[in-house]
Amino acid sequence: MAGKSSGVGSYVQQYADQIKFGVIIVSTVPVLCVYPFIQKYFEKGVMIGAVKG
Repeated sequence: MAGKSSGVGSYVQQYADQIKFGVIIVSTVPVLCVYPFIQKYFEKGVMIGAVKG
């Protein structure tokens, strides 16, 4: 019985890892889609904050 329960635990751990990785990808995609459109504002901010010497 002990061998069987450890197999189930391993399956549950794999399932949990897959869900974790899926959540990471789903939460990253919107940022990657929006970034190109707001990149010019980041660039302006960097130029304004640059110290010219």
